[in-house]
Amino acid sequence: MSYLNHEVTYEIIAQETPNVIRNCRNCKRSSEYFCSERFRVNANQKVVDVWLIYKCVHCEGTWNCPILTRVHVNRLDPLLHQKFMNNDKETIWNHAFQINKLRRLCDAVNNDINYELRKEKSDSNLNEVTIRICCKYDFGLRVDRLIAEILNISRSKVNKMAKAEMFLLNPNLSMKSNVINNLQITVKGKYELK
Repeated sequence: MSYLNHEVTYEIIAQETPNVIRNCRNCKRSSEYFCSERFRVNANQKVVDVWLIYKCVHCEGTWNCPILTRVHVNRLDPLLHQKFMNNDKETIWNHAFQINKLRRLCDAVNNDINYELRKEKSDSNLNEVTIRICCKYDFGLRVDRLIAEILNISRSKVNKMAKAEMFLLNPNLSMKSNVINNLQITVKGKYELK
């Protein structure tokens, strides 16, 4: 039986958006806020402001995360404006996953979220396999954690294998880097894929 390199695609599907931690005026303490999946749009004359509304998990007090500030209506794409008005879920999630922006505006971002790994059907009895990752949103999932989950092994085993150069990452990232879209991981050796 000959073993060939085979490509397997895994899609990482976020099940929720990251929560943010900031001071709550009502609770009078630092509190976790969840994304309400709603925009607030305010038009004053010919100027538009847009916020993404977050709610405190304890008291439902709100925080408006600024998306657009004082943008002239002529400079705003009409399709995007309609998405804001209709609370388009994809647009909301694109803004809710802007982790770096949220970190600047909040005390912290809790990006330890639930996600699902979907794998295309394939022969998992291969000598070398290239795993292609499709990941729409960056939420801080590390490469070593993902590999450990896919191969169903511990992260310490993943790190030992990485030191033995049993993984080839394209683009060339470290194991502690965050997973990016279209990351390719070639695994040398025979392993059962989850």
